[in-house]
Amino acid sequence: MSGTTIGIIGGTGSMGRWFERFFAGAGHNVLISGRKTKISFRDIAGKCDVVVLSVPLDAAISLSREIGPLLSEDQLLMDLCSLKENIMESMISYTSAQVVGTHPLFGPFTNAIKGQNILICPGRGTGMLKWLEEMLRAEEAVVTRMDPVTHDRNMAVVQGLTHFLTICMGRTLQKMNMTPDKAIFYSTPVFRINIDLIGRLFSQDTELYADLIGKNRHVKEALKTFMAAMEEGKESLLSGMDRDKIACLENIRGFLGDFCRHGLNESNKIINDLYDK
Repeated sequence: MSGTTIGIIGGTGSMGRWFERFFAGAGHNVLISGRKTKISFRDIAGKCDVVVLSVPLDAAISLSREIGPLLSEDQLLMDLCSLKENIMESMISYTSAQVVGTHPLFGPFTNAIKGQNILICPGRGTGMLKWLEEMLRAEEAVVTRMDPVTHDRNMAVVQGLTHFLTICMGRTLQKMNMTPDKAIFYSTPVFRINIDLIGRLFSQDTELYADLIGKNRHVKEALKTFMAAMEEGKESLLSGMDRDKIACLENIRGFLGDFCRHGLNESNKIINDLYDK
């Protein structure tokens, strides 16, 4: 399906612009619609084979209800939201078009899609689903299918818990008055990377991170599990008993298995790249 016309609603945003370049580079015609563009979302619905919702979750749900009835069975309605249960339910309910949920697990600063993970939630239809997956794989993206509930439960850890910890680490530095410009002089390489990740989060859209944590119903369960793990760690690592500390760490290492060596090698590359400039 070369030369497919793809419309991106929210195409003036950072991810919308990224996918505009991606789709155009793959040989497709791309139209974008935003708050200040002459092209409206209704124009996109009437002119495009594929309609992409590249807006925050609440806006995507609202738009799916407005634009869904305007689409035919031959068109594809897809989204780029980071959570999938609610948007998938809305898209399927309000349109007869083919439906695919997508979650690119990378941000707008990524140079290329090669090697990047993209999760796909099939909704309705197989023709456009196959076209989309083949196009992504042709550009060497790593495409994985997943149902919406499993997706959101996994994202509760991958995004919700991860960002929660980063935010709390930033708050801890604030409460201890440990400013990054001073901490940099007594940082280990790993701590240096962690400070960079804190800065990375807070340099971007805080509303997005608030949504990833607060609007995923599975995050509470992940946080409950984390809090239990933290209590276990406190009991073992602060107990004063060396055998308890070692047993705690060895138990976790046994679970991680061969990945420990892989993680060491990969993190060494990051650390070496950090200083080899």
